[in-house]
Amino acid sequence: MPQRQLDRPHRDPSRCDGHSLTHAVQECLELSICILAGQERPEHLRRLRQEATRWARDGIPIDTILRLVHDGVRLALELDEPGGRRQTIDSAAVLDLLATITSTVTGAYERQPKAHAGKYRSARTLAAALIEGRPTSALTRNGGIDIADEYWVLAVAPAVDPGVPTAGPIRRLRSELAHRFRGTALDVLSLDGGTVLVPTTLAEDAGLDDLVADLTRIAGVPITATVARAEISAIPAAADRAHELLDLASRLGMTGLHRFDDLALEYQLTRPGPGLDQLSALLDPLDDHPDLLSTLWVFVVNDQSRKRTASRLHLHPNSVDYRLKRIAQLTGLDASRASGLWYLRSALIARSYRRSISRTS
Repeated sequence: MPQRQLDRPHRDPSRCDGHSLTHAVQECLELSICILAGQERPEHLRRLRQEATRWARDGIPIDTILRLVHDGVRLALELDEPGGRRQTIDSAAVLDLLATITSTVTGAYERQPKAHAGKYRSARTLAAALIEGRPTSALTRNGGIDIADEYWVLAVAPAVDPGVPTAGPIRRLRSELAHRFRGTALDVLSLDGGTVLVPTTLAEDAGLDDLVADLTRIAGVPITATVARAEISAIPAAADRAHELLDLASRLGMTGLHRFDDLALEYQLTRPGPGLDQLSALLDPLDDHPDLLSTLWVFVVNDQSRKRTASRLHLHPNSVDYRLKRIAQLTGLDASRASGLWYLRSALIARSYRRSISRTS
């Protein structure tokens, strides 16, 4: 069944990203030409400052704009003088030009968050109140933010190793949410991720996969997300459930969007108790054979395809067969039989989860 696209609010064509980015290059190009020709006037910088403020308000990331700043300057430097002669480039003048444009754009972006800090704090406080089940009437009255009747409760986290900077990806993720939903999506996000509330009237269930894929692309790092649907009174319970699933998906190394139905088996298999320990122990005979463990994992995640497993591991398919037979000899579980495959897959899930728990405890 084909996935339906995410329903997005109407966007004014005059403010679309393509128009804004093209305008950014034009502004920097014109200003560069004037400065290099010694014709800089106060109105040039004032106009650039005004445009940069609008770019910030439109949610265009500053790193994108600064990259275009350099494109505009490069284009100005490549222009020929009248008569077709190449212009003489003064490196000091170019450095001054870049410093002037960069400081102007950066200053506009730094002022913009301050101008909207109050509204953002109100939205964040409202989101926290909804997630915690606290009263929201005073917040909506004073903050001027409308609350939807029902939300998609998304638990999200960047799927990166500890120590990898995530401030930039989270900032881009938040900016995209604000731009896409025009401020109606509420979030409580930190460097480790958090919770996003999206009105169900603005997104269909099937479109949520596209949303998370877009957020991953824009953030520039893999995103793991889980989702639950809830009316206002049920948001706290939905958030707890979504984050429990997110913890499970993260520990199993999964990325992308996952629903409870997707993880029902994994959820049940990883409940604490003797069953989890017993399942995990089924693979103990493979502890001294890491090549067999990796082969089993790749075989399972590739839908038991010998051909794809062999390609992934750079092996001949006959070598995959040999390793699977060795696994059966050591564990007593034959991957070619339905019952054996079920136990091997379940044991892999239990083992991965337990080892993740032990590494973080």
